[in-house]
Amino acid sequence: MAAPGGVALPEPVTARVTLPAGPALIGLSGGADSAILAWVASQNGEPARAVFVDHQLPASGRLREAAEQIAAAVGLSFDVRAAPVDEGVPSFEDAARSARYAALVDAAKPDEWILTGHTADDQAETVLGNLLRGAGAGGLAGIPAQRGRLVRPLLAVSRADTRRAARALGLPFFDDPDNGSLRRRRNRLRTELIPQLEADYNPQLRDALSRTAVLMGADDALLEEAAERIPLQFDGEAAAVPATALAVLPGPVANRVIRRAIRTVRGPHGGSYDEVEATAAVASGRRAGAELEGGLTVGREGPMLVISTGPPPPAPPVGMKLPGSVVFDRWRVTVELVERAPVVLGNRRHVLDAGVVSGEAAVRAAVAADRIELGAGSKRVGDALAEAGIPTRYRARYPVVEAGGRVALIPGVRAAAWAWRTPQTARYLVARVAIAEGF
Repeated sequence: MAAPGGVALPEPVTARVTLPAGPALIGLSGGADSAILAWVASQNGEPARAVFVDHQLPASGRLREAAEQIAAAVGLSFDVRAAPVDEGVPSFEDAARSARYAALVDAAKPDEWILTGHTADDQAETVLGNLLRGAGAGGLAGIPAQRGRLVRPLLAVSRADTRRAARALGLPFFDDPDNGSLRRRRNRLRTELIPQLEADYNPQLRDALSRTAVLMGADDALLEEAAERIPLQFDGEAAAVPATALAVLPGPVANRVIRRAIRTVRGPHGGSYDEVEATAAVASGRRAGAELEGGLTVGREGPMLVISTGPPPPAPPVGMKLPGSVVFDRWRVTVELVERAPVVLGNRRHVLDAGVVSGEAAVRAAVAADRIELGAGSKRVGDALAEAGIPTRYRARYPVVEAGGRVALIPGVRAAAWAWRTPQTARYLVARVAIAEGF
């Protein structure tokens, strides 16, 4: 390929970059690396568009301007997604990376690849940084060339080559001044440690670190393949894996299952060493629960280890006419009228007297003060939910049916004694609860 005017681009940019087939979303930062990625994508013959993730930092305005100019220069549509990051947080780099990936995933269409401009230099810095931090095969494998639909096509290209190519193309890139700040650990690796190690020990250090990533990546892939065989359930709020499987698997495989579960809920990054250790302790029963960054909680639900985002606030009450059917939060509550006595297993939990309970009712979230009347006395609704095996994370939002100011029914759990069918019942209400469509 040649730049406009016949200027030949450096060979690594043209011969060592392969883009996946299909539409692509380019994470365009305004720097030279992503500028070259955007240019290559624009020449690829596949639909592509660019998104700038705005962390709202001092240089963000200038970077956004450069990104918009680059997109215009290469003929890509351009969009901006806000992802504010506080510079003062202890792990700023991790927080910014997580926010950036979350914004890109949110911006991407279902059929789009997400492409980022990470280079061989980024790979070397990542591997060395992980080594200094203490890492296993996954950490020393560095930045994966592909994980799911997230792809880094420039990992075989040096930062110097992308800059030369961007200049040859006349792309209006802008160098983020934060990249020169020695407050950032990665910048110190880039500007101080790596040049010193190259001068004193190995002039080809960056190549050596990239080669380490390739070798460790092959080992890591085998372990990941074994981890992928463990079933994982995800309902949009929580990932669940069998705790017993984690207990019997070899540690390197179990850790990858945990990281996969964390990634499923939180995004591309599968947790720190401490987070994985804490999660494994919950799986084995050595801990009752754990909290991870980003508001994630870890706990046991019967035989399953569950990693969740934490419960959202309860949904507002929904009016319901008995008989009838309504969707409340993630559940569909249905109460049907039947004329003959139904044969229902555990019918005191599901069958009500239509002569006692009918007309207007409300479906609302259970609250701590709720009690349901039994044949003698009453029981806290929370205790009834626990006895029925309703997971803790659902109990503060689980539906109850209220009629006449009293709890008449906990769907799928039990009916109140005052609403039970009796030998004198002539018409019956049969209650059912199921996960609503879309959940």
